[in-house]
Amino acid sequence: MADDASGSGTSITLLLSSTLVLALGALIGWYILSKQSAAISQKSLAIASGTSTISQPKNTVVITGPMGSGKTSLWCHLRFPATSASSAAPRTQTSMAINAAHMDEGRAYLVDVPGHQKFRFDRDTQLKAARAVVFVVDSVQVARDIRATAETLYDVLANASVQENECPVLVLCNKQDDALALPNVRVKEMLEEEIDGLRGSRQAGLDSLQDTADDDAAVEEKAGDYLGIDGKKFVFEDLCHPVQFNESSMVIGHDAGGLEQVEQWISESLHT
Repeated sequence: MADDASGSGTSITLLLSSTLVLALGALIGWYILSKQSAAISQKSLAIASGTSTISQPKNTVVITGPMGSGKTSLWCHLRFPATSASSAAPRTQTSMAINAAHMDEGRAYLVDVPGHQKFRFDRDTQLKAARAVVFVVDSVQVARDIRATAETLYDVLANASVQENECPVLVLCNKQDDALALPNVRVKEMLEEEIDGLRGSRQAGLDSLQDTADDDAAVEEKAGDYLGIDGKKFVFEDLCHPVQFNESSMVIGHDAGGLEQVEQWISESLHT
């Protein structure tokens, strides 16, 4: 009986020790992630306010889009193309911090911005230095989330820096391995229709601002929010910067998943 009690006590002690180690590891990981996110947010604030002494890379490619669309998986694939040539990228979770690193010996500087609304300021700040933008869409859920997806894409396309620099945008219709995924042609049609409706509501907001605002600069800034040609149904071809639609799948690997075309698009966009 004594031996059984002793063995049971040892097992409980080992279990508690393992639980404590796991909890401590999770706490350390959370702390590091929080510090990293805070540091990047502070950097974004400094850049936006003009007080940063750190120059942004001139070959910045911003990866953005709604939550859960596959942005971080794309970032992993593009960073490590050799290891993911015939296999899927590592499973990722919803990012809680910006990921940034050079791709292919510095050919491009990839910035993966989380899709959560709290990172909207960071996204807009990163767009100031963007030479190209990859907007990742979940082709399976896009029909259900079309309003939110279109609003987010609208904000990117109407961004003052994107318009001023005529920044090329690639809308990547991801998760094409799923049988329910919509083709890029259909996704494009749905987004054009939704953005066409959004223009009306945003124009009404601009008219209201013109009636009440004393700040002409604020009115002029908002005027740039209107996308396309007034009086004509919205199509992406009417924008001042090129917008291209591609398909991809992170599950079936780099080559078969359409990532080679993404790399080619990035290369061409950075050298135009």
